[in-house]
Amino acid sequence: MIYFAKRDRKPHFALKFGTEKLPMTHNLVQTIDVDSASDQYDHDLFDHISWSQASFSDHRAIATSLQNKRPYTITILIERLKEELRNRKEYVQKTKVLVESRYKELLYDLFYEEFGQWDANARYAQWLDAYRTAWQKDDAHPSIDDYILEKELEPRYKQSILARYKNHARLFKDRIRIDRERYYRLPEPLHWFDWRCPYDNLFIWEENGQKVARRGGSGSSGARETNSMFILGLLDLNKRALVPSFLFVYTEMNELKFLKRFDRLCVPLLDIGANYPACAYQQIEEMEQGEYFMKWDLWDLKHVEIIRHR
Repeated sequence: MIYFAKRDRKPHFALKFGTEKLPMTHNLVQTIDVDSASDQYDHDLFDHISWSQASFSDHRAIATSLQNKRPYTITILIERLKEELRNRKEYVQKTKVLVESRYKELLYDLFYEEFGQWDANARYAQWLDAYRTAWQKDDAHPSIDDYILEKELEPRYKQSILARYKNHARLFKDRIRIDRERYYRLPEPLHWFDWRCPYDNLFIWEENGQKVARRGGSGSSGARETNSMFILGLLDLNKRALVPSFLFVYTEMNELKFLKRFDRLCVPLLDIGANYPACAYQQIEEMEQGEYFMKWDLWDLKHVEIIRHR
């Protein structure tokens, strides 16, 4: 799997950090070797946490609400799982998933080949509207897609598919796909992770004596919005009351290891402002001044550079 980190606004530097010089607006403070990661850390950082259901209107509301609630952040940098481990049950959970037949796949392939992505999608949307009422009265088709397949796609492409393939039994047979879900060995409820992300940002604080958290990242628009709101809110709060940060690595062997504790906020300089139009780019630049951030090579995690925005 290839990881991408997205930033919807003007980037501070290229995604492949390790080959880029620091911009003039940043100073290198420290370089941390990932090989120095340790098994020794305070496990209470991750324990007895539940997901927060609180609603925040913007990053300013977060800065106000989290004041005096002992907030801290955890960033976990993700190494790719070793290739030789991807089939071992100790490292991945394998699940059999029923996949549609090759015949159905070919029907859709020929449809998109004939009309192109844009026109095919528009045509299919029209069919959804046109056939919905009839399908709802039809008990023979479990889904409206099956109904459209029979009414529109099969008349167009069935004969050409049957002529191309001699083994019709195999053509119509449902298939099995093996999905592999890598284990993320954190305490519940933190143990689920979106593996599209090259890092995991956890924002943790106390509510009524209990620890609660929200998760940011780059895998989805919602995760990027959460990431932006909380980082900007904590940047605001950090100027008045320091917010500690903790850096970990999740290794190629599915091991969680500790790298460093920061007395003040230090987070990845990625996705800040993404999917969050409430804060203009110039405002973000101003909020980042004087603050500390992490950068690393997304393709080859060997070391982490800690930089300070001037």
